[in-house]
Amino acid sequence: MIWALLNDEKTEAIPKTFGKCPLCGKKVVSKCGEIKVWHWAHLKDKSCDHWYEPETFWHLHWKLTFGKENAEIVIKKDGKRHIADILTNSDVVIELQNSPIQKSVIRKREKFYGERMLWLINGIDFKDNFEVSNQDNFDVLYRFYNNLPANNKLVFDWKWARKSWEEVERSVFIDFGKESLFWVQTGMGTSRGEGKYISKEKFINKYGGDFEYYTQQRV
Repeated sequence: MIWALLNDEKTEAIPKTFGKCPLCGKKVVSKCGEIKVWHWAHLKDKSCDHWYEPETFWHLHWKLTFGKENAEIVIKKDGKRHIADILTNSDVVIELQNSPIQKSVIRKREKFYGERMLWLINGIDFKDNFEVSNQDNFDVLYRFYNNLPANNKLVFDWKWARKSWEEVERSVFIDFGKESLFWVQTGMGTSRGEGKYISKEKFINKYGGDFEYYTQQRV
């Protein structure tokens, strides 16, 4: 986690310091090395939230874009507690996902957070296998000759798609490290689907983040 409680205040990791986990209340220790992002970890280095994944600079950048008051927020529901990566002022949960994830975990997280959540995925590792193009010629001609409205969505072909995402029910946005996010609208986790680009500025502004911070503090 990026923040722990220090004197009951949400605080970033400080070298050689102990804090308190906001989820379970147990002692955590700061991890402030030269390679990984500075973070807090439980003493046995095992998170109390089994949905946790190791923090990266990508996580940190997006969390700070929305501010510490909206990042790593404890959500309580049906007797369970989890830490949402980002909870916007409009009560939308944005879950950041950097590493591969099991289908069962996707299902559980979506059920817990409900319909007002979305996924933001780091696509850097598979960007070379994810090709986006315009609708194929057959589709364009079919719509033209049948007096159907034009389809402005883009087609993607995904080699070695991460199939665990096939049954995802919430909106998915993929960050390929460019100026825009790719919003997957059909076919997530399959070899072919549709979607469209949405500017990061529009996305960040819509959900109450700080686009100026995002552009000036890139990592």
